[in-house]
Amino acid sequence: MFAALGLVRGVAHAEYIHAHADGHFYFLECAARVGGAYINEMVEAATGIDLWREWARIEIAGGDGSYTLPPVREEYAGVILSLAKQADPDTSAYNAPEVCLRIKRHHHAGLVLKSPDPHKIPALLEAYAHRFAEEFLAIEPPKDKPTA
Repeated sequence: MFAALGLVRGVAHAEYIHAHADGHFYFLECAARVGGAYINEMVEAATGIDLWREWARIEIAGGDGSYTLPPVREEYAGVILSLAKQADPDTSAYNAPEVCLRIKRHHHAGLVLKSPDPHKIPALLEAYAHRFAEEFLAIEPPKDKPTA
C-alpha cells in the first residue's frame, strides 16, 4: 500500500478497525509517520526497536542501501489507554509481571504490556479493559446538535 503512495523508505503505519457487527476489518487511515497512542513504546517492548530512532537512521542512510535493522526481539506487546476521570490515576493495582510501562499523563490511564507468551497479552488486555472501564473511563456525552 505504501509503495503505491510513493513511500519508498521510512516509518509508516496503517490503521484498521474490526467491526463486531459483521466481523470484517475496515481501512481507517495510513500515514507516513510513527503511530500515536504509545504505539512506539509497544513496538519497542515487543521487539527492542525504537521506531523514531530507526526512522532517523533510515533517513540518514538515504536510499544507498547502507541501513540495516538491528537485532529484533520476537515477543508480544499491547497497550491499554483511556481518558481518566482522575487527574492522576493510580494504576498500581495492575501489577501483572507483564506490565512494562505505566503511562503517566494527566487525565489518562494507560499501560504497556509485554510477554513472550502470545496468549498472555490478549487475555490481560481483555481483563484490564473491563477494570479500566469501571475505575478510570471518562466519557463526555455528545453535545446537542445546533438547531437550524
